[in-house]
Amino acid sequence: MKVFGPAGIWNEFVSLAKGYIGTQVWCESEAERQYRVLDFWTSHRLFERFREQLAAEYEWFSRLVTAEGLVERQEIVGTCYESSEGNDLAPAES
Repeated sequence: MKVFGPAGIWNEFVSLAKGYIGTQVWCESEAERQYRVLDFWTSHRLFERFREQLAAEYEWFSRLVTAEGLVERQEIVGTCYESSEGNDLAPAES
């Protein structure tokens, strides 16, 4: 959990973003070193704004964890939102 745990570099990075609620991590297979990471956001717009505004930093993070052998492969398989703001699932407007 060096990367995605409560004191990990992912938490440091993503906690800079407005609308970020938290991250849940669990091991799917110790033998294959597979983990599932869920990030929770207050809205889709804020998640997209995070991805847009911190794209260079995210790319740096991805290269770092891959080069260090901490992450072999990562992919977004879905998105999760908790919102009291109503339906906010439209892409962020420029």
